[in-house]
Amino acid sequence: EVNPDLDSVARGKSLFQTKICFTCHQTDPAVPAPVGLALKAPKFIGDFWGKEREVQINSDPQSFAFKDSGRTQRVKFDEAYFMESVEKPMAKIVKGAIPGMAPLPTTLEERKALAAYVKSLSK
Repeated sequence: EVNPDLDSVARGKSLFQTKICFTCHQTDPAVPAPVGLALKAPKFIGDFWGKEREVQINSDPQSFAFKDSGRTQRVKFDEAYFMESVEKPMAKIVKGAIPGMAPLPTTLEERKALAAYVKSLSK
């Protein structure tokens, strides 16, 4: 019987490539993501899942551009935060990063698979 978790991780890994997430989000210390370095995009390396991070809040969450409200918030990097970040990448920006992520069309199932893959990278 196939382990559904491993199946999700494998699907998520494939989506991470096809949805070009790897362009900005580094997952392997030996393989840099040059665009991500320029944007200071969060890396998915080390122990990050479930950890807190500081984010800047968009004053207009519906906007496709980031409008800095001047407010920051501490959030936990969990599935809910990850799903929101894929769906509405401009809602919250990791402090110090340059807002550059496009909202890519994904289904709920795809977002869950991506979350399973990214979670599996956290050591």
